[in-house]
Amino acid sequence: MAKEFRLKLIESKKPLALKKDARRVAAVKQVGPTTDPKIVYKNLASTPGWKELVAKTPNLADFKLWLPTATFSVCMKTGTALWLDLWDADHFDGFTDMKKCVTDCRAWFSDKGFDFWGSAQTKTGRINCYFNAPANGNYICTAELQSYGGPAMVECIIDSSSFGFLPINGTVVQPHPCTLGAGGHSFRIRQVSGSFFFIALTVWKV
Repeated sequence: MAKEFRLKLIESKKPLALKKDARRVAAVKQVGPTTDPKIVYKNLASTPGWKELVAKTPNLADFKLWLPTATFSVCMKTGTALWLDLWDADHFDGFTDMKKCVTDCRAWFSDKGFDFWGSAQTKTGRINCYFNAPANGNYICTAELQSYGGPAMVECIIDSSSFGFLPINGTVVQPHPCTLGAGGHSFRIRQVSGSFFFIALTVWKV
């Protein structure tokens, strides 16, 4: 028994009046993991820096040579995906409770609002996707995220190297090319601003 805790009788006789629309949240379209290499290639080729990158790594230009390596989402892991860690994800009952997150195959990271219910309104969401690279070589890690209630921003990191800040406005399927050694690697997503859903991370061997 915790001796430092002392019993006391608290009176709260006035019912807690809900503010108008206190439980109302806007609907957001459900999306699933993107595993079509054509879509990933299209987004890769439209990202600044593509021409310089493909000159050094020609295989990036032929998605038919890409090999699926790992997929991470809230409801499944495939291939060499080992661990999916979610830190400071937000659970608002009836909207993003655990059952609904698994059903919708996504996790929500809030940033502001919901203070009436005790939300700290933090921007401390973190995602860690740990996978095995089967061989030395070039890979593409594709982060799929969906903003909620306005634009958001995250930082994507492979092991200890940052890709920089990624703005999100709507649904984003953003490839991150990297050269990896055989063995375990950690792709991390750090919440910087705004509210967003984590949909998936897919890894391709190029």
